[in-house]
Amino acid sequence: MLPTSRYKDTTTSRGFNYHYYYIPAQGSKQTLLFCHGFPSTSQDWHRVVPHFEQQGYGIIVPDTLGYGGTDKPLDPAAYKGTLLAKDMIDIVDAEKLDKIIAIGHDWGSFIVARLASVAPERILAYAFLALAYIPPNPDFNFEASLKATKEVFGYEIFGYQAFLADDGAAALVENNWDTLFGVIWPHNPELWKTHVAPFVGLKETIEEGELRPLPSYLSEKDKKVMSKALLDGGLAAPTCYYKVQVRGLDLEDELTIPKDRYLPPTSSPIFFGATLKDYICIADMQKGLFTDPKFKDHSLTIHDYDADHWVLLSHAKELNKDLDEWLANIIPTL
Repeated sequence: MLPTSRYKDTTTSRGFNYHYYYIPAQGSKQTLLFCHGFPSTSQDWHRVVPHFEQQGYGIIVPDTLGYGGTDKPLDPAAYKGTLLAKDMIDIVDAEKLDKIIAIGHDWGSFIVARLASVAPERILAYAFLALAYIPPNPDFNFEASLKATKEVFGYEIFGYQAFLADDGAAALVENNWDTLFGVIWPHNPELWKTHVAPFVGLKETIEEGELRPLPSYLSEKDKKVMSKALLDGGLAAPTCYYKVQVRGLDLEDELTIPKDRYLPPTSSPIFFGATLKDYICIADMQKGLFTDPKFKDHSLTIHDYDADHWVLLSHAKELNKDLDEWLANIIPTL
């Protein structure tokens, strides 16, 4: 795991304490910012970060808002996209860095996407894992998205978000953690089609109480460490990400983003890691986001992984190699 001795704390401009892993860059090496998703902490990058640390890259890996050693506000409004992105820039400023390369997974990808809207001049390149670049959408309608995905895929791929946005969800999850763990990190990825994604799937799965085996990429020790990190702080704060999404709390926030910042600059290379056995961040749909003509002038690098959603845990060696090659190719051009 990432050694606790290398963690630091800083207070952002909106008054939140952020806990983050930090290693300064060696020589002229760039600094990489890694943003995790739900339900995770900075420690989920422990199979990726050491590889780049050994090569002299600077490393920043925060516990994002609501997780680990970072503050855990319970007001969902604190989790709007541009605010989370500004927090990342505050951390970068605390380390007196000018520009960085941002890498995100799951909700971390969303935060990285909003960095393109908030501070594109500070981001040299963007990497997204599982979840592709999500442009601002002040017209987003959650109910309509459920209907549309059910028509296309046969199930509401984001239906679980409605459950997690409920005020009682955090307590139910905490009280049935072992059941949840077995489906969030699935031994059989196809469980997500029936037991997680559909509108009532995750809640019914938790209430059934069935315990399932771990996936091959996690040990019982891994589960113990991950569970402690998440349960010690509780799940009430992390579920706020879903309250913002489902309740449309970020629509006004999205309206503040200028249209000329709806995409990363064409000068910033983009990496996307598609997860082929991910039945929520469906690979073809995610890759399709980059076929938009608006991306025709961007430098895009896309890799497929025979992985479920948790590619940074299950396919770290392959991912590290591909990110290595991407960084080696793009850095001379930045």
